Amino acid sequence: MSLLFRGAELDGSARDILVEGDKIVAVGEELAGPLGQLTEIIDCLGLAAFPTLVNAHAHSAMTLFRGAAEDLELEAWLKSVIWPLEAKLTAEDIYWGTRLAALDMISTGTGLCQDMYSDPLATARAARNSGMRFVIDYALIDGMDEDKAAAQRRACKAFFDNLPDFGPNVSFNLAAHSVYATCPSSLRWLGEFGRERDLSLHIHLAETKFEIDSCKKHTGMSPVFYLDSLGFLGPDVFAAHALWLDAADFDLLAERGVKLVHNPASNMKLASGPAFDYGAAKRRGIVTLLGTDGSASNNGLDLFADMKLAALLQKHEYHDPTRFPLTELVASATVLGHEAFGDGAGCLEPGKAADFLLVDLSAPGMIPRRGLAANLVYAGGGGAVDTMVCAGKIIMRHRKIDGAEEVRAEAARLSARLAAAR
Repeated sequence: MSLLFRGAELDGSARDILVEGDKIVAVGEELAGPLGQLTEIIDCLGLAAFPTLVNAHAHSAMTLFRGAAEDLELEAWLKSVIWPLEAKLTAEDIYWGTRLAALDMISTGTGLCQDMYSDPLATARAARNSGMRFVIDYALIDGMDEDKAAAQRRACKAFFDNLPDFGPNVSFNLAAHSVYATCPSSLRWLGEFGRERDLSLHIHLAETKFEIDSCKKHTGMSPVFYLDSLGFLGPDVFAAHALWLDAADFDLLAERGVKLVHNPASNMKLASGPAFDYGAAKRRGIVTLLGTDGSASNNGLDLFADMKLAALLQKHEYHDPTRFPLTELVASATVLGHEAFGDGAGCLEPGKAADFLLVDLSAPGMIPRRGLAANLVYAGGGGAVDTMVCAGKIIMRHRKIDGAEEVRAEAARLSARLAAAR
């Protein structure tokens, strides 16, 4: 299939973008498609092309919990509301909750999501049917119960021994919930198994003071040094939150090549800790990506909104308006994320994966047009996303997504059931 996107604004000029299969094959003026093979010409007058966003830390099915737990600190939020609700979830709930999350993300510009949740198969079915890219983590969370931990490790190995195929846009990796909810035996095993199978690892790290104090009390080490002692840390690790870190922690994370995922909305809403120290990560060359976290603690999945929060929080907290500048902020949400997950996207150039957005330049927040990136980040870019192309397919056209009405209806029905069951 060949698609010709005619006259999209790119880097301040009108450009045509020719897509064949799942790749961009040409970018230029007055391009022509291969003779007799052009499937469609898309008029992009008044639209600007921009890379799709990467949500590097989410719990997608938690859309069903949106608004269920407000004004609580993390420990109470988890123990009194979220974990009891999650105990009632079925595979159908997770499927439709993930489909709803995909609607939310696609409509606001996210084309790839790394998801950590409890049923990778239900999540994968939803991911495949959404059309966007998902990296789905098989997560071990055992509540520090060794018997449960051993059973989870066996199930995880069996899963990857018979890895299901959900198409080229869906891949699987590994996760541990945290140092306080995953046994050390499983953390050690995940490091070994992940490197044996060439799988990345995903974990909540240094999110709260409770986590730091508890880890030091039981191990004599910070969570960062504790994970390293178990052989968990490495360049294949994505560590979400990373709020309670000292200089030695940052040094070790840099030495191991760990990637950090900043979740500003969730961190602030749950008052999880001090502001993430982007400057400390940047000085050490640590890659910083962005995530929304789940809809129970955000409560949305508009990554443009989180980009704005990330920048404003850095500037305000550290009294420095130059912190997290626009070019670095955009890179964290686009090209760095695509590079980290290896999907070949992240910029609009020949040979790259055909993953990009078309932004409506007539949207109120896009006027005046002094700088597309600044308008997208600081003036509400999620609502200006008109069309999304993912792996060469148009999965949202003029804000219309196939199957959206069914997804909304099913998610509303299941949310009501869960609310009634509390």
